[in-house]
Amino acid sequence: MSHAMRPYLEYQADRVEAVLAAHRAPGHITGGTVGPRLIRFFLNPAPHTRFNAVKSLADDLALAMQTPNLTIQRGKEGIVLEFSNPNPSLVKLTTLLPEVMPLPPATALLGQTDTGLPLLARLSSPEVAHILVSGTTGSGKSALMRTIALSLAVGHRADRLRLVCLDPKGRTFATLATAPHMARPSVQDAAEALEALRSLVRVMEVRDRRGETPDRHPTGSVPRIVVMIDELADLMMQGGAALSVALTRLLQRGREAGIHVIASTQRPSAAVLSSLMRANFPLRLVGKVVSADDARIASGRAGTNAHLLNGRGDFLAIGGEEPLRFQVAYISEEELQQYMQEFHSLIAVPLPLPPTGRQMAANL
Repeated sequence: MSHAMRPYLEYQADRVEAVLAAHRAPGHITGGTVGPRLIRFFLNPAPHTRFNAVKSLADDLALAMQTPNLTIQRGKEGIVLEFSNPNPSLVKLTTLLPEVMPLPPATALLGQTDTGLPLLARLSSPEVAHILVSGTTGSGKSALMRTIALSLAVGHRADRLRLVCLDPKGRTFATLATAPHMARPSVQDAAEALEALRSLVRVMEVRDRRGETPDRHPTGSVPRIVVMIDELADLMMQGGAALSVALTRLLQRGREAGIHVIASTQRPSAAVLSSLMRANFPLRLVGKVVSADDARIASGRAGTNAHLLNGRGDFLAIGGEEPLRFQVAYISEEELQQYMQEFHSLIAVPLPLPPTGRQMAANL
């Protein structure tokens, strides 16, 4: 936290305590965190102050603090107040990635939590396995998908991990076309996407029959396969029932064979994705959505307030008991192109941690 931020935080804490005292629901701000785009205050209420009394004052508190969005929820720290950082900072992939290299096997970098730790997702974990990314236009879905794909490629040798990219628009993974991890050129056509998924189903069945998994063959003879699907809803509408069947089979049995699906869509409604398909995405990464109903559909649970997120890479990771808020690690198209020019010399070479690098990370 910068010295310039301290007076602002002290002023906001005073405003919170003043509003609560005026409404006979006193409490004291005991601490908090300052993230790239989010500030959290920890409130210790007086013994007679009820949580619902504090929550009912959300609009009054937001008005006093002059912040457009304020969420109030229970947490391990007491009552947690979350509001936007007036001086948001960009989380850059090129800065964050060296801090977590070398990545653990089958692990992708997502971004940075509001406590300042890198957020990692280990695909081999049953709690992750497959990932569904949701959010409206401008939420940062494509940026998150590129970050996941690039971190997987940089963190793993091409003989240990292969990428299959289904990209109907042909833009999200275009820059990764020269990566040696690409099992085939990026797929845009629905018919070709169906053929790719059916091929992966056959690979899964062969591996199952032979008892072959990446974990049993750590030398790389059985590489892990990650299927990246952008605009899943668009692909499903074009591919029809046959594509849905192939994808559902991969989601149901793919993890044990070392095949993982990471897909993005604006709204994973029942009209687009079957309940069986949605149930097989243990980890949901949810960006800003339009309404509370969309937030429930995208996250698979109520009360996440995903419709109150700030957009532009502000996401919730939903898989465990409590949603985890994080900022997507961003890399611009120009930086990505420059990065790819050096890709072959960087690929799977462990980048040294800086002298003060953080070796701890939030893991999913």
